[in-house]
Amino acid sequence: SMQVSAVPSSGSQSTPHKIRTGRSGVVHSYGSSEAKRDEIAKKNAKDIADKYAYRNVSEVLRMAGPTSDNDMSTAAAIESIADTLESLLAGRDLARSSKLSTATLVPFANEINEWTRVGPSVSKEKPLYDHFAGFVLFVAHCLKSMAVCNNLNVARLVLPSLKADFKPTDCNDDRRVDLALHIRDVDTSVDRVDSNVYADMFGIMEAKANIGDQDEALGQLILYSTNMYMTQSDRRFLWGMTVCADAVYTAVMLNDSVLVSPALKISEEAGRRELVSLLVNWSTCSVDKLGYDPTMRRVTHDKADRASGVSMGDDKSVDIDAIRYEIDCYDDKTGKTQTYITRRTIMSADDIFGRHTRCFVAVPTRDDGEAAAEDVEEVVIKDAWPPSDNPVLNDPRSEIEFLRIIRDTYEKSPPQDFIYPKLMVGGHVRLDSNNRLDSVDTTDAIFKLLGVERADLPADVDKSPTWQHQQLRAHRRIVMSPVGHSIKTVEDEKELIVVLAEAMRFHSSLVKDCGILHRDISTNNILVVRENGDSSGTP
Repeated sequence: SMQVSAVPSSGSQSTPHKIRTGRSGVVHSYGSSEAKRDEIAKKNAKDIADKYAYRNVSEVLRMAGPTSDNDMSTAAAIESIADTLESLLAGRDLARSSKLSTATLVPFANEINEWTRVGPSVSKEKPLYDHFAGFVLFVAHCLKSMAVCNNLNVARLVLPSLKADFKPTDCNDDRRVDLALHIRDVDTSVDRVDSNVYADMFGIMEAKANIGDQDEALGQLILYSTNMYMTQSDRRFLWGMTVCADAVYTAVMLNDSVLVSPALKISEEAGRRELVSLLVNWSTCSVDKLGYDPTMRRVTHDKADRASGVSMGDDKSVDIDAIRYEIDCYDDKTGKTQTYITRRTIMSADDIFGRHTRCFVAVPTRDDGEAAAEDVEEVVIKDAWPPSDNPVLNDPRSEIEFLRIIRDTYEKSPPQDFIYPKLMVGGHVRLDSNNRLDSVDTTDAIFKLLGVERADLPADVDKSPTWQHQQLRAHRRIVMSPVGHSIKTVEDEKELIVVLAEAMRFHSSLVKDCGILHRDISTNNILVVRENGDSSGTP
């Protein structure tokens, strides 16, 4: 990554000091051993749950809800499903006019009925897995029937995992997920999903036997959800749930905080109706409300993408490096969008909080949407959520602006003795296909889903922020060339000296020619570019 500031010179100004880049006390540097990394990850998760999780945020439950009057059918579906559940729990037969199958729904209603009786504490948490899964399947069966009989616009089904208390196979740690939620096409059979990977999860559910164990459950949810960010590069934010006896809590995990809903008590009709509403909204809302990035689509060989309900399939294992994305890259200056298809992922987000930087090696698509030929030059795509000034398009710290200066300077007078990063596309992610200015993806755009306005962090560090006090972040995407390799790939001391010497020449020229000083030089951002057998260094 390039973190730079302008160097003061005659008639020039230095860029402002860096703003606060994250919540204090959260460690972002992991130890070298697997055990040490796991220890720090657990501490981070506990610290986040203790310090940066905000409880009783009722807006979380409305985040995926309808936003326009034409979604009245969704409200009617919620009412119908909730009424159906209450009728079955009361032992009443369904009305003859109902298109729902009593025989299909009764087994799940019985499971839910057992859940309503558990109270604030149970002897073991294991029965809660099936209680929760039964509730999810009940709603899914109702929605599938309504999609066929009532022409309800159901975009997808939310289904529980087949296994419970299982170890996902696409991460190296030994953590066990209590239950996972998956997204499937509405034409899929309503059943539990046989998938054992984080890469295929919509969200995680962690259960505890006692209602007083909510903090522990939330800490585990945060810890395990980190692996979802690592394996899913198309996530803007994450959903998750905790079940503590008869109480259900819904969490939204953002870049700098975790927002937790009030308890939905399954023993109470109001709590059951709220959970029905949430599951219906997840099944009918737009993709961005699920936390997915609509400008980054996971692709398969037949170009299907998960946004339409088709996901990784039911594979029990998956090679994360083999996951491909189709990425729309918008350039703020030209106003044009170029679409790329990734060939490999070279950096994944590794934390719940922060910039969530992801990097890919990719090639542009052809006019027919397919990936370009093998001999087309590869590029690097960097996708991140850095802190930003407002308005974000005029942020003086934007990496995009510095890269434009470098490109414009050296295109006029190409250097002969070093390689430099060449900006090809640089812009802010636009969530609207028409690239409207108000569709720029920022923290404010996510808060718009919550139905409230974000507030800047208090200037007084001693003043405790509320959940609405969040750092402004901007979702930026940069396309650069050439493609380099980690400095750790150097073959011998001679090559290392050559690479470092050229990197230093570039940095000296950067100060002299562009008035820019790189402030974050490390082994992570000095890359080796090999051309015709010769090695060069570039940041």
